[in-house]
This record gives sequence, C-alpha cells and structure tokens, in this order.
Amino acid sequence: MDLAEEDRHLTTFITPHGRYDHCRGPMGFAATGDAYCLRGDLPLQGITNSVKVVDDILLFDSDLPTHLRRVFQMLSRCRAHGITLNKDKFMVAATKVSFCGYNISPEGIAADPEKVAAIRDYPTPSNITDLRSFMGLVNQLTDFSPEIAATAQPLRPLMSPKRSFTWTPDHDQAFGKVKAVLLSPPVLAPFNPKLRDSTN
Repeated sequence: MDLAEEDRHLTTFITPHGRYDHCRGPMGFAATGDAYCLRGDLPLQGITNSVKVVDDILLFDSDLPTHLRRVFQMLSRCRAHGITLNKDKFMVAATKVSFCGYNISPEGIAADPEKVAAIRDYPTPSNITDLRSFMGLVNQLTDFSPEIAATAQPLRPLMSPKRSFTWTPDHDQAFGKVKAVLLSPPVLAPFNPKLRDSTN
C-alpha cells in the first residue's frame, strides 16, 4: 500500500544513518491492517459462496462445474486488481480444508489439531502477556464448548493491567480445567432438520 507523498513525513524514524520515511504502509501501523483487508475485500465483493478472512479465501459449491466457474471468477478478479496468491496454499475442489484454524469437511467444522495441541502444551502463564496469549488461543475455540466461559472466569481478572499478576492455586486449577475442556472438542455439524427431536 503506497503512502501519499504528503503524508510520508508522519512515518519518519531515526537511525544512526539519518532520518527516513516509509514509502509504503508498514506492518504494525493502526490503519494498514484495515487498508490491506479492504483492498482484498472490494475486488472479491459479490462472489457468492465465498468467505474471506484477512488474506485467506474460501470458495464452496455443491458441484464441480459451478465451483470451477467461481474459482475462475475469483482468479480473474485477483489478476485484474494485482492480488497475488500463494500457489503452495492454493487448492481446488478439495473436500477437506484447513481454514482460519478450523478443519472444514462435509462432516462439519472441527478444531485444528495444531490449535488444540498448542492449548494442551501451553505452559503456566507467568505474566499478563502469557495469559492473554493463552486466552486468545482459547477464545478461538469457544464455539466448541459451552463450558469455557464459566471455566475460564477465575482467570479473567488477571488480564486487567490495573491488578497485580499473582498466580494462585485457584488460577492453576482453572487453567487446568480450561485445557481439559478443549482437549477433545466435538465436530460442529451443519444443521440437519431431519435430526430434530421427534417429540416436538
């Protein structure tokens, strides 16, 4: 993302060799993430059966000819707008995909085993930054268990910068319970009206 020439002075940084300005939006600036996402969202707008999260794109269809047309449409728009795709991550007509930390298949949506392993192997937090990182991982999988909110409740006050970080046995117990709840998450299946309770 090129920066307007009249605004580049706002990005000035000092080095032992002098002062420099950024010509393009650097990572970490408050607005660059939004601008990056917008530049990808606009060209792909209107493509049905598609989901885009930051720089990941998922297209889904019920039959191969429709899917191939949609892939061609997406590729054409990417070419027209200068969007580069990673050929190593590109898959067409796959029945199972890993997308944004989830494994998606005809059976439903499952937690990515790597995310589950990261939670299982996470060491006991020693400061607020560690705890926030752990809770970030946990929050990605909250849909897989209704117990997470209540189980993690004792840990939440420790994430406030207004409180001192003092890890107690209660926190240790809650930390272990949160891990246990997420070690075998279920597969979230698509809604099937045929499986409704016959008593209703």
